[in-house]
Amino acid sequence: MKEHKEVAAALRSAQSDYRCASGTNDALRKAMRRRAAAGDLVSPYRNMYAARDYWNALNNEQQSLHVIRGLAYRHPSWVFTGLSAACLYGVQHSRSLHDGKVYVASTGGIGGADESHLVRVYMNQIPQRMVQGIRLVSPARMILDCAGYPFVHALAIIDSTLRMGLTSCEEIEALSLQSVCDERSVKRLVRYADAGNENGGESLFRGMLIERNYAEPLLQVEFGNPDNPAMPYRVDFCWKLADGRIIVAEYDGMAKYADATNKNRASLQAKLDYERRREQHLKAQKVTAIIHVFFEDLMSPRRFEEKMNEAGVPKIV
Repeated sequence: MKEHKEVAAALRSAQSDYRCASGTNDALRKAMRRRAAAGDLVSPYRNMYAARDYWNALNNEQQSLHVIRGLAYRHPSWVFTGLSAACLYGVQHSRSLHDGKVYVASTGGIGGADESHLVRVYMNQIPQRMVQGIRLVSPARMILDCAGYPFVHALAIIDSTLRMGLTSCEEIEALSLQSVCDERSVKRLVRYADAGNENGGESLFRGMLIERNYAEPLLQVEFGNPDNPAMPYRVDFCWKLADGRIIVAEYDGMAKYADATNKNRASLQAKLDYERRREQHLKAQKVTAIIHVFFEDLMSPRRFEEKMNEAGVPKIV
């Protein structure tokens, strides 16, 4: 289809702001709809457009952010909440949660005339902040609105929020008493929240342990490093059991070194040698089992349980 100068200019301006473009007049809206019908543009939301190749190169979180920024550009008074706010705060979360929905706070009645992807979350008061020029609910309120996700995913969100220092468990609990929210889910999240997990994957790991009634591990435990005493080894998870056994679990383990196509073979070999020596040193300090858990294990509960059971991680009866 022949290039439309106004459409091209709108797309360039939007891409420079990492947002979707929208038609600002009837002629531009019609031109964009024609190009979406022809397959040149995608329209993830009413009157929101992006070039197809550009859009397809984005992951689903980046796509969500483009829609959110596009809506904020059109509706500067909107206050985003839930997963939409988590994206803009930079909170770690599972990309599997993105389903095209956008979450905004609302103090009024929620009607049925909105775009189907828009979810209005009722709240009697909207605690808000400006981030990147966009109105967001406070981090504590964001947690209340994310508490309804499956526990392992919600735990990753609250752990990351605490790790970033955006809020505290006390603030979340206090706000939950004043707000319309899923109080039971919020209380469970606050009970198990821990900023000690270094990334979202570790939070998913711990959430699966909790859901399956495994004993909770210690986090980021240090062991001596004979090769460099000033730089002790730190393990992701550790169980020190009453019978004297010490079980260590590492999220990701050596998976990041296992790509045989990597051109820097010497560096890879050095890292593998380091990991082997590290395990020898841990076992010399009475570590009886070392579990390497990969992302794929977290996506397969049966495989995850098999690894935990084989290593002897106890369950809480």
